[in-house]
Amino acid sequence: MKKLQKLFVGLFLALCFGMTICAAAGKIEGIVTIICPVAPGGDTDRNARVLAQYLQKYLGTTVIVKNVNGGATVMGMQECLDAKPDGLTLVVNGTDIFVPYMQGSSKINIDSFKTVAIPVIDNTTVLVVNKNSGWKTLKDYLAASQAKPGTIEYGGKIGAANQICGIAMNREWNAGLKFIDVGNNAAKVTALLGEQTDSINLSYSLAKDYFETGEFIALCLLGNEKNTLLPNVPLASDYGLKNVDFSKFFWVGTGPEVPDAVVDILAEAIGKVTKDQGFIDNMAENFLTVVFYPKEEGKKFANQVYKEGLAPYKEEFIKNQ
Repeated sequence: MKKLQKLFVGLFLALCFGMTICAAAGKIEGIVTIICPVAPGGDTDRNARVLAQYLQKYLGTTVIVKNVNGGATVMGMQECLDAKPDGLTLVVNGTDIFVPYMQGSSKINIDSFKTVAIPVIDNTTVLVVNKNSGWKTLKDYLAASQAKPGTIEYGGKIGAANQICGIAMNREWNAGLKFIDVGNNAAKVTALLGEQTDSINLSYSLAKDYFETGEFIALCLLGNEKNTLLPNVPLASDYGLKNVDFSKFFWVGTGPEVPDAVVDILAEAIGKVTKDQGFIDNMAENFLTVVFYPKEEGKKFANQVYKEGLAPYKEEFIKNQ
């Protein structure tokens, strides 16, 4: 037994020593895996793949993306927590990182990880309707919903941040919307195209072709500030209403036992990515804003988003599960 214990201790020390050497050398050795905790095809998946492409340039090693869908992002986050604490496993997420914890269905939250950085802000969440609805402005939409409360449908995924957005619109705008579960982002687009729901919220880039053809109309930017890349999309405040802010951030984290020196290397590499003109241009094509909030600064920013944007609607959100 003592020999076995010594072997385990020796292996652990060797692992730690290896990580120390890598950290001292200022580089990561081995394939880096970015866990994307949602299915392929959405904005989180797209952003993860673009980040991987540029991150490997500055880490000097291969970076791959692994989709681990399930449990409202919990399965993917748990896989990162269970990984070896060598800095080779990262996880990405956004506002949905708070939702299972907010529901009480998981104990995992942003404090369960070491935040590496937030490199992108997505101030492009829009309230969308089909052109056949006849609604051309937020004023038209709200007039219809208030005339017959509970009849205008707002489609989304139950147990996700977009459901909380529906609650916020009902409270802040007296909208009278009826939430229906239509699924993830791809399913929402399909449902709106087929007029199986009256409205959805969505990151603008996920339906930009439909906006360009006029099949979809963006009634309102669900944020606190104008997006200069979307100058023609009004804020709620342009109609004299309170802004409902469901802009998103793109967060990168790793396990809590990963040495700080390794996290520093990862954060520094992401910092270089955010200064890469190719990365900046790629994000701008999707109307996204490149920032760099490393480590504790990123964690503080994310927690502030939760406190101001999600937490006020927690009680009603839980009641509607």
